[in-house]
Amino acid sequence: MSSANMFIRCNSRRFMPSQVDEEAHQLSYLQKHMANILTLLADSVDGEGDDSMVLTMETFEHLGFLLHFSEGTPLSQSASFFANSDPDMPAAPVPAALVHDWILQHIASTLEFMAEKSSAKENSLQNASDPDVTMSDAVTNTRIHSSSPTGTSAPNNPGYYRNTTFVEGFSKTSVVKQASDMKGHSIKVLNCHDSVIYILAPLKYATVYGSSDTTIVLGAIGKVVKVEHCERVQIIAASKRICIANCRECTFYLGVNHQPLIVGDNHKLQVAPFNTYYPQLGEHLAQVGVDPNVNKWDQPFVLGVVDPHDSLSHPAGVSDVQAESATCLDPDLFTNFLIPSWFEPQGPTKYNPFTLPEVYWASQRKKHASLEDIQKNIRELEIDDNRKKELACALHAQFKDWLYASGNIRQLYCLQGE
Repeated sequence: MSSANMFIRCNSRRFMPSQVDEEAHQLSYLQKHMANILTLLADSVDGEGDDSMVLTMETFEHLGFLLHFSEGTPLSQSASFFANSDPDMPAAPVPAALVHDWILQHIASTLEFMAEKSSAKENSLQNASDPDVTMSDAVTNTRIHSSSPTGTSAPNNPGYYRNTTFVEGFSKTSVVKQASDMKGHSIKVLNCHDSVIYILAPLKYATVYGSSDTTIVLGAIGKVVKVEHCERVQIIAASKRICIANCRECTFYLGVNHQPLIVGDNHKLQVAPFNTYYPQLGEHLAQVGVDPNVNKWDQPFVLGVVDPHDSLSHPAGVSDVQAESATCLDPDLFTNFLIPSWFEPQGPTKYNPFTLPEVYWASQRKKHASLEDIQKNIRELEIDDNRKKELACALHAQFKDWLYASGNIRQLYCLQGE
């Protein structure tokens, strides 16, 4: 995507920022506001000038919410001024100015690395003899990579990307990923369109980015699900947390232990209770620490206002407006999502582990009662065998027509080939 497109907001997906563009934008935002962030965290001590504001190792760790160096490593162990500290004798506080300079240095080097990779990819598209830049070469999830001896430098560490599984660029197909297919504890579903994606595994993190007209099932996510720049997707997720940003006309079927966080420029979002299961779901939820007895799907929390100067999410010239929240799905439109069982081994989970609210249960019972009435009426029809065969053929033909019209016939063929 050219730099010109990066600053244009348009409903056409052609102008949607790539994930690398978005992450560069996020890093630039941190670069601009890091001084204010550190001021909020810093403690004041006797003295003058920059040395009067200091950060302890404990407060420095709070920045791990924004910055990430390597899987499973505390942020403080990536910084030379806190690395190798004795747990029984915490390191002395350091000046906030030193922390600021250290962070800005790594933001700048990361932005430079991203720009070089982006330029290399554009050149490779113009010259078929040049190797393309794979998604694993891109910097992801607003990560800052340290080049210090105590940190992890992603460009020089191929093993770093083995911690993440990518599902990228699928169109008009179905994809199944189980625990045996996972690399590490993270999954990224990127730029998938008109597809059905099943992620049936216990993981810590999940990212869904730049997808449209797709159903994505996320089985058990122990930390957070992040959904950005998606249109007309259905997300079915069991997770501790979910963050939704810059999405349009999406429906989220959620089993979440914390309030869904909604930020940025969103439009026509709907939330509903979790609506599926697979045999190993209960075990996976227990593995990652998601409690099926707590579900705050209907308590979305809207953070902040839409920034008219944020060119990636809102057209310029519009006054600040409160970010749009999500509405609850009409119970009459709620349906259970059935996951085919032939690619999943048997397990103890026989039904949805998240309890449905009564109004949704009532809607389900009503639909089941209507189905039973139809089945009963068909069974009680007093017609001869030939007419029964004609009726069965008509029902099968209608069902086949629906499979083709809805596109579900493609999913059936895809899953049979798994």
